[in-house]
Amino acid sequence: MSKVSIAIIGLNGFIGKHVLNAINSGIFDSKIQFPVKAITRKEGTKSSDKIEYIVSAETSPNDTKLIDALKGVDVVVELTGPNPELFANIEKILAQVKPKLFIPSQFGTDIPQVDTYAPGFLALKTQHSENVRKIGGIKVVDIITSLFAVPGAFLYDWVGAVGITEQGVNLIGDIDQKFHISKLEDVGNVVLAVATHDSIAKLPDLVHVASDVVTVKDVIDKYSSSKGVKLDVVSKKSADEGRKEFVEKLNAGFNPNDFLFYLQVIIAQGLDKGLYFSHLDNELFNPNESLWKWGKF
Repeated sequence: MSKVSIAIIGLNGFIGKHVLNAINSGIFDSKIQFPVKAITRKEGTKSSDKIEYIVSAETSPNDTKLIDALKGVDVVVELTGPNPELFANIEKILAQVKPKLFIPSQFGTDIPQVDTYAPGFLALKTQHSENVRKIGGIKVVDIITSLFAVPGAFLYDWVGAVGITEQGVNLIGDIDQKFHISKLEDVGNVVLAVATHDSIAKLPDLVHVASDVVTVKDVIDKYSSSKGVKLDVVSKKSADEGRKEFVEKLNAGFNPNDFLFYLQVIIAQGLDKGLYFSHLDNELFNPNESLWKWGKF
């Protein structure tokens, strides 16, 4: 297989640093045509032999310098937050540069699974992938990772997604409910494993990957132990009660302040409802952990 040329939009978020680390790890060197092009808004970022920074203040389809830099690139990876204007701009850019593969900023929750009981959740992200597919000639692969697990942050210190508050635990569903988690180091590697896959045409439209499986109780116990606090369950709702409340809230309009509640309800729904998957594609991208070892919670 010939080496693939890659461009990345949005390297400054949670995932960007780990994709950079994966690029610099050497694991994928035999498959990547260097330098990887990194689209950034920040002036003065120093390029290297592996990464060429291209400054574009607006990430605009009217930026001829940007379009020229992206023409002929095999793979475009998007690591931005969900933003309607930015997504629309990226769609217009992709229509001009026509990469073979586009990896959109999906990650996290399997939105089509959530749509089966709470239609419209994060519809912007789903629509974005579909819009690019409609351009034609571009393979779009949504990478679904379930929840990130980040020491000092997600699921270690930021624990609202399992109902932990200063008062105790507001439980929704079964405390022993399982769900998948992904370490960001693994997500960075997966992005490159998808981007450098031997046969782009044979890739599924949507893949599930994860580092580990945990339960709600595992997260509560780890937090309790690390912080030296006793956490009692102070309220309980069934998964069904949570789902009904989720739908009501969503129908009133998406509220970022309710996001952790949404995630908690999705966890409570169980298997193949958004955050716990009956099938993972880990082996497709890292057979027998031959490229790297998956992280643990």
